[in-house]
Amino acid sequence: MSLITGDDLTIYTNVHRADGKMRVFVDAAVGIVRNYLGYELELKKYSHIIDGNGRDELQLKARPIKEILRVRVNGNDVSPNFFTTSNEFLRYNQGIFPAGRGNIEVVYTAGYEKPFVPESDILDGGDATNDLEDFVGGADAGTVSPIIYGGNALLESNANELPPLIKITVLRIGALLESESGGNIGITGNQFQEGGSRTFVNYTNFMKFLSPISHYRLTVV
Repeated sequence: MSLITGDDLTIYTNVHRADGKMRVFVDAAVGIVRNYLGYELELKKYSHIIDGNGRDELQLKARPIKEILRVRVNGNDVSPNFFTTSNEFLRYNQGIFPAGRGNIEVVYTAGYEKPFVPESDILDGGDATNDLEDFVGGADAGTVSPIIYGGNALLESNANELPPLIKITVLRIGALLESESGGNIGITGNQFQEGGSRTFVNYTNFMKFLSPISHYRLTVV
């Protein structure tokens, strides 16, 4: 199951294209978000060789960690039951990871399994993407509306669900890319002979869109 689809972007932008490019824009936007966050969004299996640091906690290379499948320390298997996880961090509850170069092997799964669906969408059969549009509210990508769905803040999501703020970020960037394909980027305003005007986005710098999801990035240690 795709976490974000071309249909999501169609609903979000209310732009209907017959050329199939909405999927392309979504994939490109996901790539921009992925590069910013530092990890793949969809659930995947990883096998990483890591340097031991002499501490009881190691940083892995993807988040959120779903399951630890195997840990080898200095060539010896250690039961996954001896470890707990938080975001991208692996904690050894029975000791420390001995210092060394490439002496820790961790096989694990990390990422999101399913797209975010607000409780209201489940209850009333409505559209989750429209709920997300309401959630953002306004033109400022840094503004988050405190809308509550089914008693849960829309900022929150199940650990297995793609966080709604990441989804809306992908859709907003996808919408920008779609607009750019029509030649609208870089135009701040246009005056028409009849006296009307139209304003377009005047930047292709995605940081305004990405900064609200900075707390989902891999931690710099």
